Amino acid sequence: MFRLTAFVSFFLLYVLTLPVSAFTPDDEELSSLMQKNYGALSSWEAEMSFPAAPNVKAHVWYARGKWRQEWTGGGKAIGMNGNVVAKCVVDDFALSPLFVWMPPNPVETWKSWGVDNATSSYGFCDTMPCYLFGAEPGDESTPMVQLNNEDMSPLVVRYRSDKGLTTVTYGEYRTLGGFRVPQSVSLVVEGDSVLEAKVKWIAVNRADGEELYARDALDTAPCAVPPTPFDVLRDSFRYPMVK
Repeated sequence: MFRLTAFVSFFLLYVLTLPVSAFTPDDEELSSLMQKNYGALSSWEAEMSFPAAPNVKAHVWYARGKWRQEWTGGGKAIGMNGNVVAKCVVDDFALSPLFVWMPPNPVETWKSWGVDNATSSYGFCDTMPCYLFGAEPGDESTPMVQLNNEDMSPLVVRYRSDKGLTTVTYGEYRTLGGFRVPQSVSLVVEGDSVLEAKVKWIAVNRADGEELYARDALDTAPCAVPPTPFDVLRDSFRYPMVK
């Protein structure tokens, strides 16, 4: 009996002193978890609003990398990931921070954004237990993704772009159509707070229509540039660099 008790004590001590990373999922396991929770999410439709500009809204449709935006004031565009395919404004068109929330094949996509799959651990994101993919706790400069421990919803996506280190934080999650979706978004670029937005979700898996994203379906006649914060996003937010 003494030997058994001593063995159990030794085993527990051994387990508790192992590095946390020893128990984190590998790429295949993480991909399986993401597939389980979000694999069936093929498209979504949402409306972004901005506390600092209460009369401005951006209507967004997204389907596995393809997107469409319609802003207050008539600004419209369609695109794919970080590329604008067609637009009505003469200058560049703003991208949405929602485009990096749940990309197709998320684990492989995150790795292509510079998130190092060799580093992972469990910890706390604010007060919430989370899984850190790509950086150690306390590391504020390395590309990484923070995920909710239970439902794998992205809490933070951090990456490098031609504007510098970009951090997008998602919060106030709710369940819609069986998926966990964020109702708030904040954007920080090179340590400077750039944007706060609220998200009103309209539908999931009902924005797959090819006509939404077809170039010839968008009226590209010149239109007025949408009001702020369109220019803030246009000038500050970039899609991640791909390695």
